[in-house]
Amino acid sequence: MRIGIYGGSFNPVHNGHIHLARAAADEFALDRIYLVPSKKSPHRSSSEYVAEEDRLEMLRLACGCDERLSVSDYEMKTDRVSYSIYTVEHFRKKFPDSELFMLVGSDMLLCFDEWYKFEEILAQATLCVVSRQGGDIDELEKKACGLRKYGNILISSSKPLEISSTEIRKKIAKNSNFACYLDENVVQYIRSRELYSLRGESKLHYNTEDKKKYLKGQLSAKRYTHSLNVAAECRKLADKYGEDPDKAYFAGLLHDICKEMPDEEQRELVISGGFTYCREELETKSLLHAIAGAAFIKKEFGVEDIDILNAVRFHTVGRAGMSRLEEIVYLGDLISADRDYKDVDKMRKLAYSSLNAAMLEAFSFSMRSVIKKGGLIPICTAEGYNFYTRLERE
Repeated sequence: MRIGIYGGSFNPVHNGHIHLARAAADEFALDRIYLVPSKKSPHRSSSEYVAEEDRLEMLRLACGCDERLSVSDYEMKTDRVSYSIYTVEHFRKKFPDSELFMLVGSDMLLCFDEWYKFEEILAQATLCVVSRQGGDIDELEKKACGLRKYGNILISSSKPLEISSTEIRKKIAKNSNFACYLDENVVQYIRSRELYSLRGESKLHYNTEDKKKYLKGQLSAKRYTHSLNVAAECRKLADKYGEDPDKAYFAGLLHDICKEMPDEEQRELVISGGFTYCREELETKSLLHAIAGAAFIKKEFGVEDIDILNAVRFHTVGRAGMSRLEEIVYLGDLISADRDYKDVDKMRKLAYSSLNAAMLEAFSFSMRSVIKKGGLIPICTAEGYNFYTRLERE
């Protein structure tokens, strides 16, 4: 048999996912495709996802009566981070006599050589790439050519169906129409279970004055002033871009709460806090405080708002598909009143004229700084740069 493996968060599964699976089944003559929702993404907080049983059920509904499509809960059952090599090895043991094919979108191919043990993946399975945006076949072929020394790579010529789970979640949270992007049974399921209906809490229940007192006692005068400046900048950006200004102020205020905590305490919070991270982050001291900060405010202050937690967690490295609040805190930290690096005025002007352009420039600035210092670039940062580059092109 020719077995396809299609992994992802599927949060939620949408018509683009199913289109990709069916197009691959048709074009590459696959007998069956297993859709494998991840439990923990290597680059995202697991608390961002809806319950595992909800994602599994939505996948089953979306697959419908297509006998070629099946849903596997393998990654849901493992305690390990959902690296693809483990999933490929699982299906190799399950189907020792079958030919394995791993399905990815075109954006995944472009960074595939950054994946964990990508050479071993290509040694065990053929990579099937289905475009997620039009006009990128030449770029994909060029990338595939450099990787084919490790294994077989096939490029689909089928027309892509461009849909974003992130944008669907935003539409649901804002009560905007989202039904056209999903199978009707999935739409009914989301509405009946009230999934994705709120991004965090409807009201902010946290006392900022109380947190200021805490920060003043824990941070140096310079770091405390920076935190106040970032909070103020986040409030202004929130007013500009339609985000909750009080929530933005609160997230900006706490973004550096663990910045001056001893390294070992930061590392312990990172490891035990429940937020996923990559090797590059763990090996870079200056990045630990963001992950530690998210874990700290959740544990010590009882913060459960996923938008605030992610805004703190990703304010140094960024990622693809950031929420509006995450973008605001990321930029607020770069352009606060105390910042005086070269071209900061240009960055401030851009932040208030075009959010996407500002994010792209911010990612570029960050990566240039890291490269100049000989540092390591986390995978989520590279993915964020690619994400905003594509947004600007569109």
